[in-house]
Amino acid sequence: MADSVKLQVTGSPDLVGPLLEQVLQAEGFRFTWANAGDCIIEKGSRTKALLLGAFGTHYKYRVLLHQQPDGSLVVDLGLATTGMSGGAVGVAKVRRKLDEIGGILVNAFQQAGTLIRA
Repeated sequence: MADSVKLQVTGSPDLVGPLLEQVLQAEGFRFTWANAGDCIIEKGSRTKALLLGAFGTHYKYRVLLHQQPDGSLVVDLGLATTGMSGGAVGVAKVRRKLDEIGGILVNAFQQAGTLIRA
C-alpha cells in the first residue's frame, strides 16, 4: 500500500482535470480546486469517521498536476489525511483506497489513450 500514486499522461491541466472529475465523481468523490493544478478530493465525512472509527468513511487525497518540459503531465495523487481517526484499520483503509483510485485512473487514462506510464 503506497502513500502516493504518480501517473504520466499527455495533456494539460485544463484537459486532465475534467477527466479526473468525471471518473472520480462517479466514485463518490467531491473536488475542491485551489487552482488548475491543485485540488483536494474527498469522500465521506470526517465527523462520522471520528465518531464511528474504522466503520466511518472518510477519504481525503491531494491531487497535484505538474506540467513537464516535454509537454506531458504528471498526476500526483497523495494522502491528505492519515486515516488515524479509524486507528490502524483506518490507516490501512485509506491507503487501500488510494491504491484502488490509482488503478481506476490508470484504466481511465488508458481508455482515453493518454497514459504514458504509471
